[in-house]
Amino acid sequence: ADYPFTTLVPNLGVVGYGEGKSFVVADIPGLIEGAHEGHGLGHKFLRHVMRTNLLIHLIDASKIDRDDPLADWKTVNRELALFDRELAEKPQIVVANKIDLPEGRENTKLLAQKLPKEFRPLHTISGATTEGVKKLVQTIGSKLENIRRDREVERDAAGA
Repeated sequence: ADYPFTTLVPNLGVVGYGEGKSFVVADIPGLIEGAHEGHGLGHKFLRHVMRTNLLIHLIDASKIDRDDPLADWKTVNRELALFDRELAEKPQIVVANKIDLPEGRENTKLLAQKLPKEFRPLHTISGATTEGVKKLVQTIGSKLENIRRDREVERDAAGA
């Protein structure tokens, strides 16, 4: 069928971002409306998302709806919240891909403008040319270090 996703099994990989530093990334396919009710591969994939520390929301900037550029992003976030409120509260980095295409680069301006402030900055990359990828990997690594550090502080405070 013509589903808005192609991955049937989450793919895991290890990403190095500095000397002796790495993180595990899970490629989880796009979620369709109704995923929280089990539509598509909903529950199967949402359970995987529960185990993550940080969400990277990848938007195809070449194919956005200019009238509602964040429509797909809003749908996914709504599905996350309807499945489990904690998912909606997970830290998130929003990334626009396909900036190597003229329409992709142009649409990132609109996406950045419409993205709520708490999710800014909008990160831009090209999977084809790798433009912006190294910077994004560093940002993810740094954000994960901060999340781990904050959790350690919380655990120490709870144990004191």
